[in-house]
Amino acid sequence: MSKTVTDTNAPPVNLAAEVARAKTENKLLLLEFGSSDSCPPCVLFQQKVFSAPEFKAYEKSNLVFVRLDYPLNHKLRPDTEATNILLERQFDIVLYPTFIALDRDEKEFWRWPTDADLNSGTEMRLFDPNNFISLLESVKAKQK
Repeated sequence: MSKTVTDTNAPPVNLAAEVARAKTENKLLLLEFGSSDSCPPCVLFQQKVFSAPEFKAYEKSNLVFVRLDYPLNHKLRPDTEATNILLERQFDIVLYPTFIALDRDEKEFWRWPTDADLNSGTEMRLFDPNNFISLLESVKAKQK
């Protein structure tokens, strides 16, 4: 399995601006906390879902997708690394990947995986772009 490292020179995420953009564009704000070079499921999501044409099309019209990377073997810009660590603590991230949807008030209203998800074995089906999109459609339906 090859590793896919996000841009190590990317500027830090401005979460307030991303929330405002999602509100303005009437899109779902989805955060992904992962490690592009040390988390096999994170790499599989990149290879099988996020790079798929159907997901890219869905993202363009439905999501503000914020990916926060925590690579072990690559260095991010210091300001980006500091921001990512703050967001990881703010959202109490304990494993990668973790996906979180935020409402228009910057409040979490959905998270995957939960403890129940980890014990159900459903995560393998999410490596199919259409199944992941279907999951996100159900999340959008819960949004305020």
